[in-house]
Amino acid sequence: MTWRWLIAWLLIGIAAMALRLYRLGDQSLWLDEGNSWAMAMQPWTVLLIDLIRPNAAYPLYHVILKGWMSLAGVSEWALRFPSAIAGALSVPLLALAARRAVGDSPQRDAVTIAAALIGVCSPFAIWYAQEAKVYALVLLVSTAILWLTLRAVHEQRAQVWYWLIGLTVLALFIHRLTALLALSASLVWLFSRPRRYTIPIAVGLIVIGLGMIGAMAAGIGSDRAASGASIAADPLTALWLTITRFSLDRWPGDLEWFWLLPWLLLFGLGLIGFASLPQSSRLVIGMMGSVPLVLFGVQLLFTRLYEARYLMIVFPIWLITLAIGVGHTNWRRALAWLMLTGVLTTSALALTQPRFGLFSGDPVKEQYREAIGELMRRVHPDDAVVVHPGYLRSLYDYYASRLSSDPAPQPISFANFWTGETSYTQREWDVERRAALTGYTRSWLLIAPDHARTVDPPRPGDEYGLVGNFWAFSREQRTWPCGIWRLQGVHLFCQEAPEAYITGKIVQPATPGNAVFGEQLTFLGYTLKATTPAGPGIYRAGGNIPLSLFWDVTQPLGEDYSLFIHLCRDCEQPPVAGDDGQPLAGYLPTSTWLPGKPARDDRTVHLPPDLEPGHYQLLIGWYRPTDPTPDGRLPVRGEGALSAGRLWLTTIEVIAGEE
Repeated sequence: MTWRWLIAWLLIGIAAMALRLYRLGDQSLWLDEGNSWAMAMQPWTVLLIDLIRPNAAYPLYHVILKGWMSLAGVSEWALRFPSAIAGALSVPLLALAARRAVGDSPQRDAVTIAAALIGVCSPFAIWYAQEAKVYALVLLVSTAILWLTLRAVHEQRAQVWYWLIGLTVLALFIHRLTALLALSASLVWLFSRPRRYTIPIAVGLIVIGLGMIGAMAAGIGSDRAASGASIAADPLTALWLTITRFSLDRWPGDLEWFWLLPWLLLFGLGLIGFASLPQSSRLVIGMMGSVPLVLFGVQLLFTRLYEARYLMIVFPIWLITLAIGVGHTNWRRALAWLMLTGVLTTSALALTQPRFGLFSGDPVKEQYREAIGELMRRVHPDDAVVVHPGYLRSLYDYYASRLSSDPAPQPISFANFWTGETSYTQREWDVERRAALTGYTRSWLLIAPDHARTVDPPRPGDEYGLVGNFWAFSREQRTWPCGIWRLQGVHLFCQEAPEAYITGKIVQPATPGNAVFGEQLTFLGYTLKATTPAGPGIYRAGGNIPLSLFWDVTQPLGEDYSLFIHLCRDCEQPPVAGDDGQPLAGYLPTSTWLPGKPARDDRTVHLPPDLEPGHYQLLIGWYRPTDPTPDGRLPVRGEGALSAGRLWLTTIEVIAGEE
């Protein structure tokens, strides 16, 4: 290998790594990534036992991730970095495999360059290289198996076959689906040269492959697959979906149809170019591409469970076929390079496409970080927090501990939906909900609608099922909504009741108050809640001050006022923290308040993580939203009244977040 090619391989690796590290930690972890973190947090003994459990799909990845987490931490960037490394390393291997596939063809350098360019820029490959899941590692090992198989049949050296056997055994611990690659490599070995009993052995291997697919279908179950979050697709539909995902990492309808034209034309040229490949290369590429694809298609006849990532084992074949397309001569070569330009251009467009592109700056993964962040800035220690479906728990645990210094409430989930989606009735839901929420005055629902509807199917015309509708229609439950946040893939609902759920207990302020704002707005008192073992009044930097304010009016108000809460050390200076807005996030405006029906407004003051420890004053006041200056504030009289329409509540102590 010349120094020019050494430089080329280095540049390929740098380019691949740069794209896979770009904005690596910007997106929130989504559901599957949260599960990866939760699995890697298990004890070493559990993870090592998983290596020999047949139903553990990819146990070695969790072992690797746990080891990496012990060195690099558990940030989104750190969790995804092993995938970025694996994704970047797969690109030079892909180029080597393409180079080996075309043999001594005069177009070998062109095919090598094309494979590297497509591999570097592939949106599908970049997506999984920026995901804390096993599939970038599957791509790396699948590409390595393909490259070694090509070497083995070309060189027919026992040593290379031994390396291939070792790698395929290792691959089984990375993902059990690589067994289909091991089967393909065995068939390649069988047909690579004349052998005794070739046909009977081949039939036996195919039967083994069908047995693998049968075990997979039995483990999935057709009913669960049809109602699950995965796409239900027949083999032909799956083939078209695979082409669109392998090309631009999109579903049909998420892009302009003509973006696929250069990919399809270049793929067609690649198929035509197979005729000029060495016979051994045709055997390897044909066998390792078709056998897993056909067997996966057989599985779809029974389960209808389609996920493009499950076909990552044949993705290198797709990329190499595209690269072979530039190996023509005459007018086909010019057409192929034009199509390659189109492939690279549409890749850039797909990566930056608004709403879908990983590099667009828009949220394209489920926004659990943002939703749980909103929750943790507002939650009280005695709130009920419901996660639905229950398997969102891993993401709740991951982000709740990272986004607040306070201990998070233990979440509630309703797992009975899993025991029979069609038989779980409204009556059963009512009984279970009442048992879970009795005694709470405020509750939160963190729901992923696309996942929830697979276990809690909504009725026609509904957005949610039984669980989601209970919180989405708070007024129908005779409660107040106190916030709705609809984010990418995940929604957050707040629901507050004037009295304790089921028991009907009326909530009273722990500290009575005696002040009047304006002429009609009466302050009845407040309750400070404890978030530390020291009790109410002592709070951690980076945590919350949970505060309930109690109000009444002497007569109906003609305006909707906003409340401010200020935390200050020198209260003649701007506050160091606070909260601002209408009661219950605008869902309980003051113009709707009636005399003799007290209103409770649960608020939270979120403390900056770097807030200096010490004693601070807590002040409140009302103002007209049209005039947020001190002149727009309502005057206050009574115990604790200060200048500029402010009422002093209490002195609190802030301690360091790590204490």
